[in-house]
Amino acid sequence: MTRVTDCIIEVHDARIPFTSRNTYANQSYAGRPRILLLAKADLVSPHELDMICKQISVKEGIPVCATSNTVKQKRKFRGLIKDGVSMANADQLTIAKPHYTFFVSGIPNVGKSSFINTFKKNLYHDKNKLKVAPHPGVTKKISNRLKILDAPKVYIYDTPGVNLPVLDNPESIMKLAACGAVPTTVVGQIQAADYILFWLNRKGQYKYAFQCGLAGPSNNIIEVLAYYARRRNLMLHGKPIINDAAEHFVAMFNKGELGQVILEDF
Repeated sequence: MTRVTDCIIEVHDARIPFTSRNTYANQSYAGRPRILLLAKADLVSPHELDMICKQISVKEGIPVCATSNTVKQKRKFRGLIKDGVSMANADQLTIAKPHYTFFVSGIPNVGKSSFINTFKKNLYHDKNKLKVAPHPGVTKKISNRLKILDAPKVYIYDTPGVNLPVLDNPESIMKLAACGAVPTTVVGQIQAADYILFWLNRKGQYKYAFQCGLAGPSNNIIEVLAYYARRRNLMLHGKPIINDAAEHFVAMFNKGELGQVILEDF
């Protein structure tokens, strides 16, 4: 696939911009123009996002764009695609081609299909959107080539998480599970919730205390989940259902309801 690709768009989760990248798979892209797209940017603070974008761009010498659901960002996407075309022309040292093929790469559930749907829905009013869901594994096969720009003609492929995450240490697995890149069953719902709580406290994001009905921050995930279960009536025989509360807690984090947090040191 990469041999016939003019430009590769790497899509990564802005909350785990380093953990969500598969450096081994990226080696296969050597020599190809690349653009890095940080998805779910609305789930992190603008200040941290700006720092991350600049750090990656300077270190790797590739364009970096953060995505959010705004008209301004959609226009930015089109500019980014045209930048990719310019990079492809410079790379091939040829005159402009009649059309260009881009390849979208990234780990599961990172936002690849959502990125393509932005073009399909808003540029061409196409209702045949690619399926998206809050869990990994929805895109099952490489889809048909889709046109995303008319001038110049640019086609794009979506892939089923072609870059599998690197599960080389326990903390990487926790980050991926917390952000939905791997099922939380890999580490356990309560463990994923506990890891999220750790980062929320570390970054001074205490919205969860209000959401759960606590008087203030807590380092005890069982206490946090018990309070939340009672508040949401997740009870069985008068006792809080901790696993259900943990599932809700992780879901709230992935919706941005617990604060804007990057789960990385940088």
